[in-house]
Amino acid sequence: PQYSAKTMATLQLPPPPPPPNGAVLALLAALSNHSSSPNNHNTHQLALKARDDALSSSPEGYGDLCSNFCRVLACPSPELVPESELKKFHDGDVDMFNKCCGWMMDAANNNNNNNHEARKKLGMLTWSTLRQMAGLLLKNALVSPPLPKNTPIDALGRILPGHPSRMELPPQYATEIKHGLLTCIASSESSVRSAASTAIARCCTAAVHLEKSLKSFAIKNWDELVPYILQCIVAGNNASAVSVATSTTTTPEANEAATLLAESAAMGALLTLRKLLEDIPNRLVKEAPGASFHELVPALLHSLGSSSEHRRKEALACLNSFIIPMPGSLVAHMNDYLAGLSALAADSWAEVRRLVCQGIVTLLSHRAEYLQPHIGSVSEFMMRATADSDGDVALEACEFWLTFASLDEEACSGEMMETLVGLFPQLLPQLLKGMVYPPEKIEELMEDYALDEREGADRSQDVAPVFHKSKNKGQNEDSDSESEDDDDDDMDDDNEWTLRKCSAASLDALSGLFGAQNILPPLLPALQEGLGHTDQWVREASILALGAIADGCREELTPHLPQLHPFLLTQLTAPESLPQLRCISAWTLARYASWTVDQMDNPDGSGDPSLVGQVASALVGRMLDPHKKVQIAICSALGVFVEAVGELMEPFLEPVYGVLMQALQQYGTRSRLVLFDTLGVMAEYVGPMIGDGALPGMYVPPLL
Repeated sequence: PQYSAKTMATLQLPPPPPPPNGAVLALLAALSNHSSSPNNHNTHQLALKARDDALSSSPEGYGDLCSNFCRVLACPSPELVPESELKKFHDGDVDMFNKCCGWMMDAANNNNNNNHEARKKLGMLTWSTLRQMAGLLLKNALVSPPLPKNTPIDALGRILPGHPSRMELPPQYATEIKHGLLTCIASSESSVRSAASTAIARCCTAAVHLEKSLKSFAIKNWDELVPYILQCIVAGNNASAVSVATSTTTTPEANEAATLLAESAAMGALLTLRKLLEDIPNRLVKEAPGASFHELVPALLHSLGSSSEHRRKEALACLNSFIIPMPGSLVAHMNDYLAGLSALAADSWAEVRRLVCQGIVTLLSHRAEYLQPHIGSVSEFMMRATADSDGDVALEACEFWLTFASLDEEACSGEMMETLVGLFPQLLPQLLKGMVYPPEKIEELMEDYALDEREGADRSQDVAPVFHKSKNKGQNEDSDSESEDDDDDDMDDDNEWTLRKCSAASLDALSGLFGAQNILPPLLPALQEGLGHTDQWVREASILALGAIADGCREELTPHLPQLHPFLLTQLTAPESLPQLRCISAWTLARYASWTVDQMDNPDGSGDPSLVGQVASALVGRMLDPHKKVQIAICSALGVFVEAVGELMEPFLEPVYGVLMQALQQYGTRSRLVLFDTLGVMAEYVGPMIGDGALPGMYVPPLL
């Protein structure tokens, strides 16, 4: 990459801020809750009040405390604090002073303590903790400016008209704090770099809404920010050749120190840039100084070749974040970016490989035209990555197929479609493998099942609100995305997005896009093998896949359903079936409920009118299962089934309501909430028949 001579020549460090005053060090000590003294709580409360009073006293008081927080963050050692300020620290909190600075007294008292190095190490760790705390307090004070003291507010906490709003940071303090934060992102301590980068990103983000209080921190008003970030990144890229502006010696030790400083500065700058791009990418693209901003992309591309995996990771995360705003500099270097992704595709660090997949998925979702010429090689890579041994990489890669299926016609060319169809013989069986629970999840589920059998009572995490969602009778189910989401939620009752869920959703979406003629030939052999597998967890995943393709392949699967339907009923009702196998069998039976209805009056006479009763009986027969997850799955499946069969449930209402009322007495809170939703579906879809004869006498008294 070509950089300006000034950018390459030196790493221009901002002037370091003055050392902090001792009163602020004592305040931080009191706020840290470090003491086990019985009076610690009172001390902490007094310290909170002192901090809040200082911040809200006046603009100068606010600025002074914020600048001193920044000075603590930027101070690498208590040795730099003047003796007079150390005395204030000592007088304010002896215990914390001894923890931070006790080792300094060894040399002063000519104490040749053998434990000096250990005491110094512990002291510096404690000092580092104070610095991090100061950075957090600085960030909080800046992004949430306090109200001036005694500001009148109404009952809702709003400032009364005619009174000043939030405290404003005086310009001189803002300048010192900005320089101090830039100094800190080049710190040799990763915790300090992290605190400073977070403070910078959050202040720039808050300045979007707090234009008056934080105007100095707006991207357009912080002229040094992006050029300094660029200088630090370039310095890291050329660490062996870049000098440091403040260095006047060229000894090996000085060169080594300069190299370490350049590498630390690069990491801090990348971290800061990544956080800015996460929070305000469009504003950064629009408001950053043009000359420096345009050189960021080449510098980041250079960093992809770093020997440091952390720098490779942060640089790639930054480049990925540029995809959506798509600045001209990335457009100009798009081929280099794609080459960088290719070079990192086999990186030794899984997190870098995950980010490679993330970049490709983001490009596909937002700027697919850049992938079209390379869709063959990209798709083959993503198929291999979907089988990556690292679960996070595999999940990120699997998103590619789900994203592809959601592309509009303009973004998805015929050539791209043909390329994917050519991969289906390898891809679809891999998606099926991705639906099998991993060993650690199987172990967790088995522990949950054992706990259900021992205790049965709901845990706090089991209880979440469930609401009945009304849907007009006769409405096309495929047109109601909310109902489809409900069906998908029934696959697993937790909210974690996993490789299993993404694989199932991808298979569902691909079957809808490409149709059964492209999906079933490569999928059926693997599906048949899985359905007949002796391992119940493999069988469970295959049943999930069968349910996932229900919408896209239902018509073409019709010849197979007379054999598959009894198989699903057996998996649901067999005593030896695992609880999860019962759950997924119930869910899949509900996905094919419309086929069950069709068998009632099949024109060619090949139907089986008893199937509605068989399914209803099988579902109700599992309703009193001791496992909560099965209870919830059965209730949800019964609700979906009733939506499809409606009035055809009439002959079975009495036994169904009999079991429903037993379940009402047996279920815990979570299962009972889902049961109430099922009762709502019964009332909506079966209609007035639930009020006939003796039925109301079965369910009204228990409900009351």
